[in-house]
Formats: sequence, structure tokens, C-alpha cells
Amino acid sequence: MTRYQCKAAVIGTGAGGAVAGAVLAEAGIDTILVEQGKHYRPEDHRDVLSGINRMYLDGGMTVTFGNPPIPAPLGRAVGGTTIINSSTCFRPPSDRVASWGGPAWEELEPCCEEVERRINAHEVDAELLGGNWRVLKRGCDALGVEIKPLKHNVKDCKGRGRCQYGCQEGAKQSTDLTFVPSAVAAGARLLTEHRVERVIVANGKAVGVAGVCPEGDFEIRVDAVVLALGAFCTPAFLLRQRLANGSRRVGRGLRIHPASRVVALFDEVVDGYIGLPQGAYIDRWADRRVMLEGVFAPPGLMIASLRGAGHELKDLAARYRQMSAFGVMVSDTSQGRVRAGRFGLPFFATYQMNRADAANLRFGIARLAELYFAAGAGRVYTGFLPMPVIERRDALPRFEGIAAKPVHFEMMAFHPVGTCAMGGDPKTSVVNFSLETHDVPSLHIMDGSVIPGSLGVNPQIAIMALAMRAARLLADKLR
Repeated sequence: MTRYQCKAAVIGTGAGGAVAGAVLAEAGIDTILVEQGKHYRPEDHRDVLSGINRMYLDGGMTVTFGNPPIPAPLGRAVGGTTIINSSTCFRPPSDRVASWGGPAWEELEPCCEEVERRINAHEVDAELLGGNWRVLKRGCDALGVEIKPLKHNVKDCKGRGRCQYGCQEGAKQSTDLTFVPSAVAAGARLLTEHRVERVIVANGKAVGVAGVCPEGDFEIRVDAVVLALGAFCTPAFLLRQRLANGSRRVGRGLRIHPASRVVALFDEVVDGYIGLPQGAYIDRWADRRVMLEGVFAPPGLMIASLRGAGHELKDLAARYRQMSAFGVMVSDTSQGRVRAGRFGLPFFATYQMNRADAANLRFGIARLAELYFAAGAGRVYTGFLPMPVIERRDALPRFEGIAAKPVHFEMMAFHPVGTCAMGGDPKTSVVNFSLETHDVPSLHIMDGSVIPGSLGVNPQIAIMALAMRAARLLADKLR
């Protein structure tokens, strides 16, 4: 067995773990970062399918089980899910921060600012927004709807459209290129392909972790353990060991931002694959808990998701350059649950979308279809099974008149949160507002699982800011 000793061990190198590791190391705390995935450099990124196979947990086949099952892709590499996300950066809405009852927005805002500076989050130039932006903006202008450029954590982006499959240019400033190198430069040790299997507890306190790596078993003895495995894997990890669950809330309260996509076919060349896949957003209908964000996929993935077979599908594939696509994301009121995985699965998640969220998803799809027809689209693919294709704008009332059931939608889910929620009451939350577990001293959680409810926006900045604040508090304590 290989044995290590340090002040703090951070398990996971995604949005939360990488920030926590860098903050601790830069504060002079002897820190080890542990990652079960491999460390890929920009030159290691190849084709789309190999990127999915290598850097997505279970080859991108992770799902929440319900009617219907919903795919929920997660990263498995140094950088965690930040290496496969769309580089979209939103600050957490101040009203949602206030609803947590914890750190005030005025305390969290400086952390957001520092995170954005270190990952170079900014609004990109118009040419990187691509054809999706161009054609949809035309429809938005016609209907008086504002479409806005998104902030992205990119640097010298060439617009290859590869954000979700490994940026070959090294332009996306994911944590493998920002906070992890900063942590190592400050003295932290990085252990890759090391899977932590348990927390070592002595006298009720976390004193280390143990696991396996290619060389065999390993053990790390520490003064503090930081779990940053994500909102699916962290609760499952705790449940397997029956740790930190005095509240009976570990794994409960899962929110996932159910999402669908709308594809429009134009007579003109759009070339939506050039530029950032998620370049712009529309928040006009935020009061309906609906956010519209750009989305685009490579030909194989895009065409396979559309209706058709044989010559019809072949003809559609030939018109790939004439397609535009945009996504619909719902700030969900539905809740799911994560349990410990079995039969080799890292977790088992259940989630059943309610009728209200389904109605909001259908509403968002209808608004996008309306915008696309105003932009001159000849046909819209809805991802809504009772009416998967809309040929004319005057067919929208019939589309909106169909009862919306969750099983009707082709969906994916992103941004899981809520499964180890923070709070002041140990009876109703898993961690306190310093992100230390109520039940096990020196065991901390710094990932999306601590966010108590749906954010309504991409949570990358929120997770990083919360981890930065908590890691600073922990560093002061360890010093």
C-alpha cells in the first residue's frame, strides 16, 4: 500500500474541487488533489466519439431513471465536467442566493469576480457566436425579443465548436488548464487515476481517505477531507459508507435542469457548427422558469436525433449546413433522488418530471419555433413526440394545444444540484454554510450537491465561488 500524509485531501478536480485545491495550496496548506480520471492535454483530444468515450463518465451513458429516463452527461478526467461543458458562465442569481439563507450576495460576489478573472470569463466577439446567433437574432428582432451573447471562459478561441468533446486548441479555460495548474504550482500534489473508495474516520472525525490506483491500494492521512465528486457521485459515495446522513437528506432534493433542443431547417447556409455551440441566450420567459440557450452538435449526433429514415434521413443529412439549433432549459420544480450504485454503477438516480415542468418545456419549444419561423425557417423539429415536425407557423396553436406529458419529450439533463444541501439546521441539511458536514467534523463537501435548489442558469460560477469561499475558511482553520 502507498501511504501519503498532508493537511488536506481534495477528491475531484472539477469546478469545486480544483478551486478548493488551488485556494488551499496558495494559502500554504499542504494539499493533495485526487482524480479518478486521466489527465488529458489539448493535443490529446481527437475525434468526437473518442472524446465521449474517454472523458465522459461511463462513456456518456449516465442517466436518471424515470418515465422517461433522462441522459445526464458527466465528466471523468482532470477538470471534471468543466472539460466537457459548453464553457457557459452565469453568476448565480442574487435572489436564489438570498433564498439559501447562508452567505449574502455581497460576500459571494467578490468570489464570482475572482473566479471569472482566473478562468477568463467574458462576452466573446460576434464572429464567435456563429450562424445560430445570426439567424435566430433575425427572428428575435422581428418579434421584439432580446437575444444576448453569453459569457464564456475561453481564450484565443478559434470557433471549432468542440467545447463538449475536448478543446484541441486549449482555448476553453476549464479547470485542468487554470485552477489545477495553479494548485500544482503552489505545491499541491496531483494524483490521477486514483479512485477513493472510503473516508477514514477516527473518533467521529474524518482523518483520511483510502482507495485504489493502477499500482494498488493507497491511503492518505489528513487533517481535512474535501469531497468534490459532484451532485450524483458525492451522495452515492456517502450513502455507501452511511456517512454524514443524520438528516436523512443525503441524496434527496436532486434538481437537474431538464432540457430539449429545437432544430430549424433553412433554405440558406447557416453553418451552425462554426463558432461556439452555446453562443447566446434568451431569458425573456424566465418568469415561466424557461431559459433558451444555443446548442449545436456534430453531424452524426445531430442527424441521428432527428426524425426520418432511409432516403429521407439521407436528404436531411445533406442539408446539415442549413440547420440551426437552440436549446430549451427548465428551472425545475420536480425533484429526484440519488442512491448508492450497484453492479458497478457509481450511483443510481431517479427523477420524474412533473406536469408543470413538462408544460414549461413545451412552452419554451413553442417560443423557439415561433422565433425560427419569424427568421425564415421552412421546417422546425421539436423533439416533442406527438408533433415532432412543424411545417408552418400557423400550426403552433395546435402544437400548444396538445397535452404535455413528460414521456413526450426527447430530453437531456444538465447541472445536477441539491443532493447534499447546505443549511443552518442539521435536521434538514447535510453541510453547514462553511460546507463542513454537520455529522462528521473535518469532512467537507465543495461541489454542486450543496446548492439547495434549482439555479435556473448554468451553475459553473456558483459552484466555483462557493468552493472558493469555503476553502478560504478551511485554510484559515487549518493554519
